[in-house]
Amino acid sequence: MAMLFWDASALVKRYTAEVGRETANAIFSEKRHHDMVSTPWGYAETYSILLRRMNGAVIDLGAFTSAVSALQSEVVRDPQFGLLSITDAHVFSSIETMRRHNLNSTDAILLTVLLEFTHSPGAPNCALISSDHRFLRAAAGEGLSTLNPEVLVPAEIPDTLARL
Repeated sequence: MAMLFWDASALVKRYTAEVGRETANAIFSEKRHHDMVSTPWGYAETYSILLRRMNGAVIDLGAFTSAVSALQSEVVRDPQFGLLSITDAHVFSSIETMRRHNLNSTDAILLTVLLEFTHSPGAPNCALISSDHRFLRAAAGEGLSTLNPEVLVPAEIPDTLARL
């Protein structure tokens, strides 16, 4: 069983109509076979994206309310969805990750957390789910598996996840 680490750029696809939504939904439908995780920052960033879309009139108040309710239910309240902690040590360690991969601070911190987890004893195979090309390149450069819901089609998900 692989651990699937959700970046906000991919997680938001679960809650609003955009390219990759069907693939994100297909990944969620496989949740019983894989651990799914993010961080509290990933949750907050996903919420922020939804809020910006409502404030920009891309979605209305009803869609926003429904989306954030589902986000909270599936990410924060679901005991099967994990949240990896971010510590001050991760923040300071991420400076080298920023330099090495030319990442913004959030992506560098998330990659640092994910790498620390994957290098811990007994850690499962991990894959980053993101639609941020720079973040995906950095993760792949560190030897992590990556999934981009904007590229994969839903029918490919079972086989793709089985290969992790």
